[in-house]
Amino acid sequence: MDNSLPRVFIIDDEERIRRLLMEALDDYEEFELMSAGSSEEALELLGQTPADLCIVDMRLPGMSGEGFILEAARLKLCPRFILHSGSMDLALSTNLQNLGMTEQDVFLKPATTDHIVVRIRQLLKQGTN
Repeated sequence: MDNSLPRVFIIDDEERIRRLLMEALDDYEEFELMSAGSSEEALELLGQTPADLCIVDMRLPGMSGEGFILEAARLKLCPRFILHSGSMDLALSTNLQNLGMTEQDVFLKPATTDHIVVRIRQLLKQGTN
């Protein structure tokens, strides 16, 4: 993999969704992709290799997606986040809003990969300004 590419980390406990999202994003050839099935596994891996952006499922076993985001931000393991959730009633908490997350960062499953990529590009570009 090209180490100059931005690192995107996908956290989802459903292996099939994780794999499909990785395959779809890989087609763009713009990102170095990593993944984990739980918050705890993701934090461990990010401790070794931080990411530029994390795509996070909200409902994860153990530590929730929100808990992961707050911890990863606190530890400076990932500066930007996108929520990818099946929860139709998902609302951004004040804690997530305080990290700068907006409704534009929330994608309900099944989300169109093209739309997710547009938001990834926007967030990564903001990080370089």
